[in-house]
Amino acid sequence: MQGSLCLHQGVLWVGRHEKTAHVLAFDLDGRRLGPGFSFRDPTRRRSAVAGLCIDDDHRIWVGDGPTGQLLGFSIFGTEIARLGSEHGSEMDYAGHLGHVVDVARGEQRERAYLAVASRGSRRHAIQRFDPEKGVFLESLRPLGDPQDRFRGVEGVAVLGRNTYVSEAGAERIQVFRDADFHFAIRPTEARQPFRPTAVAPLADGRLIVTTGAEHSSLLCLDSSGQLLGVLAPSGRAEGCVFEPNDVVVEEGSDDRHARVIAIDCDGDRVQIFNLLGQCYGQFESLSP
Repeated sequence: MQGSLCLHQGVLWVGRHEKTAHVLAFDLDGRRLGPGFSFRDPTRRRSAVAGLCIDDDHRIWVGDGPTGQLLGFSIFGTEIARLGSEHGSEMDYAGHLGHVVDVARGEQRERAYLAVASRGSRRHAIQRFDPEKGVFLESLRPLGDPQDRFRGVEGVAVLGRNTYVSEAGAERIQVFRDADFHFAIRPTEARQPFRPTAVAPLADGRLIVTTGAEHSSLLCLDSSGQLLGVLAPSGRAEGCVFEPNDVVVEEGSDDRHARVIAIDCDGDRVQIFNLLGQCYGQFESLSP
């Protein structure tokens, strides 16, 4: 089981799966808001929540890794859209989704798009789709080279003109500006392997990053990738993180009043921190 998060208009959406995929809504105090919904692919008899985002029409977009598709749901859990076709995840060409791991909503020139990330060593690991027409728009070029490949992408995030790609296999975050490669981040001060699994960009340029594997952590970086602080070290105790999968941030009036929400422990725990690294505890129950 793993976990995905989406913060939209003060509501935290949590996605988890173990054959059956579950999408639940909470307030930031951990109280359940409604029953949520579940889904499972009838052919494969399993589905996964591999990334969550919500568009301006309140459609919930969920990456389903096993099918290699992006599913759109109403807030009541009715499937209303499906992007991508069911092919083997080894296929790598423009417009085809592999094993989906994340999705984010963005806007360029007043045109909304969905940035979808696929796992593996792929040229077309990060692609943009039109959510209204359901058509492929473009692929991002790794390091600006159309012949290069992304390696081990785990997450994608969008803020304004920038797209951030968490590339655990290459130990870096690639930053794109208006779909063009901008620069890559590899913080040397971390003193450990840097395997980013998710990134939440802030309005002031800082990045909140989760790292996985044996060197799990919740980090705060500046816009160039310099390490500003460790918000949570590796561990299973409260205030630590163990193999975190996703992170979102609700910015406050200052760092003390911001809320950093991370999901870890294979999707079994959601904790809330502030930007000073203080932990406010964990949600009591994530059961569907």
